[in-house]
Amino acid sequence: MIYHQFNIIKKTGLTSAVKDDDARKVMIVNSFSFLTALLCTFCGVSLSLISGQWIILYTAMAFVAGFLSILLLNRKHHYAMAKFGLLFVYCCVMLYYGTTFGESTQVHFLGLFLIGVPLLICSPKERGLKCACMAMPLTGLILLEANYYYQVVQPMELTRSMTFAFRWLIMAVVVVLNGMVISFYQVNIASLVKTLGIRNRSLRKRHEEIAGKEAELKLAYKELESYNEKLEREVENRTAQLNANYKVQGEILKDLQHTLAQMKRKDLQLEEYVAELETLRANLTTARDEAENANAAKSAFLREISHEIRNPLNAIIGISYLLLNDKSNKGKVPRDIVSYIENIYTSSHSLLEIINNVLELAKIEAGKTDDIRQESFALRDWLRSVVTIYQNAARLKDVGLQLQIDNGLPSHILGDRVHLSQILNNLLANAIKFTPANKKVTLYCFKKNALQWCIRVADEGVGIAKEKQGLIFQPFEQADKTIYHKFGGTGLGLAISKRIAELMGGEIEVWSQPGEGTAFTVTLPLKIEKNQQLQEIVPGKKQFSVLPSSKRILLMEDNQTNQMIMERFFSNIGIQIMIADNGQDGVAMTRAHMPDLIIMDMHMPKLTGREALKIIREDPALRHIPVIAISADAFREQQEAALEAGVNEYLIKPVEFDRLYEVVDKYLDAPCFVTAERMVAKVS
Repeated sequence: MIYHQFNIIKKTGLTSAVKDDDARKVMIVNSFSFLTALLCTFCGVSLSLISGQWIILYTAMAFVAGFLSILLLNRKHHYAMAKFGLLFVYCCVMLYYGTTFGESTQVHFLGLFLIGVPLLICSPKERGLKCACMAMPLTGLILLEANYYYQVVQPMELTRSMTFAFRWLIMAVVVVLNGMVISFYQVNIASLVKTLGIRNRSLRKRHEEIAGKEAELKLAYKELESYNEKLEREVENRTAQLNANYKVQGEILKDLQHTLAQMKRKDLQLEEYVAELETLRANLTTARDEAENANAAKSAFLREISHEIRNPLNAIIGISYLLLNDKSNKGKVPRDIVSYIENIYTSSHSLLEIINNVLELAKIEAGKTDDIRQESFALRDWLRSVVTIYQNAARLKDVGLQLQIDNGLPSHILGDRVHLSQILNNLLANAIKFTPANKKVTLYCFKKNALQWCIRVADEGVGIAKEKQGLIFQPFEQADKTIYHKFGGTGLGLAISKRIAELMGGEIEVWSQPGEGTAFTVTLPLKIEKNQQLQEIVPGKKQFSVLPSSKRILLMEDNQTNQMIMERFFSNIGIQIMIADNGQDGVAMTRAHMPDLIIMDMHMPKLTGREALKIIREDPALRHIPVIAISADAFREQQEAALEAGVNEYLIKPVEFDRLYEVVDKYLDAPCFVTAERMVAKVS
């Protein structure tokens, strides 16, 4: 840890624009400044304790401030001024202690150290700076010797034992500083030797390559000479043969006619080959059509299986939600039973994430990735709502979950909240999964620059080996095969998160150290809607509209479990809803009771949700009634079809009750208010 912190101090002021040699000299200046500040602090305290003169400590602290100011100059990229300032502060130290304690303390030995420092920290092109830096210690030595001779400044009266202690203490400091200079020279020499070795090997390799090329050229030249000789002999032989075969031209003509016949046969074979290729192309077209049909069948199967899984999952999440948040259950359910319910609630959300990831991967493989939709939303409210969902899962593992938001971020941004939630859910679920008990997971959200913002999820888990970090963004890949047996998971979350981030014009990066933890950083374009007048509401103080009992809500739902869950939820917030078991009864009850709001499932007997919606929207007396669709159809094209058919909002099962309340409150437009603690589901 100390070495790491020293490296940070040593690299103060460095940027990618600084060349390696200049960067090494800046690091030497930083090292001298910081270490000398430590030595100066030690000497000030020691000399003050020995002499009892605390003014020595005060002046030592002033010198410490001078050495630390060198770090500030480098941080501001004033590198030449920092080098000059370092020698200047050193000379001030030498003059002060030499005049204060006298020549018996041997402070002038510090000047010998200072003469070698400019050679170490100044580059060859900084000749003027190097001369000025070397002149300063020489001038200081001359001034110090003149003071010793003429006694312009009287030194402090010290006892013999104090003088002895001061001299050895200051000589020890000089020895340490000279040791630092020697060590830095050794580092520079080692670096130079390494560079020369690399260049020597490169030159040797180039020489060997040139020698090889020369050998190849010589061999090629010999082969060319031999080939020329062979050609000359062959030309002579051919000439003689042509002269000898002049009389047999008739036979050659026959041979040509025979060759022509062979070529005709080859043409017939080529035509047969072309016919075979045409047949093969037709077979490939048929195979392609079959593959497309199979892909369509797979998509249909995924839609059906998603619908069938989401309905019972809606019941599990809904019932566990009501058990945890129903006021009538407060204090009545034993704590161990509450823990079981919380595990059911958390596991259900984990299962929901797996289903969402499988569907997303299927769409990616089919080339039908959902389009990114830009909409304005409250950034802080969204982050806190996502963290609230995972607080329970973290608490069950005894893992701390923290949220840190940069004050520089705007209250509202433009983005696809659904896809952002999918990325954040995957990262938080993984972080909590791989973090052991009594550790913590931190969610940072900060502004990187004027054009970008970042989401970072950092954990204190097992970490990922460097050679495995490139694999974790591949579908069904995990850093270690033992991870599946220990932690479970599908290996889809990170692959899908990377794909979504790229679709949004961003990227996702990973930092990890085995045994120390992992941090995933998602960098996205920062887009702010102009003329945005929305104001953010502080969590815990947010006010929701009361749902007055006079409002009439009609639920069209054929599943009795879902009817029970919805009836209990609305009862808790003050409304008794009407229930229709099918679309036909729902239309009839709509005409009879004229509800203020309709909530309907899209799959119902007698009349489907689409058919019932068509009747309502075509009836002038009913078309004004807002309709909220709650369905297990999770594909984007299904949602778009429902919105085009006339629904006002589309919620996916398992339903998020916070989102349901927000949508219902939006369309009922209630006049009075109640605190959020009464309405918002809290997993605690």
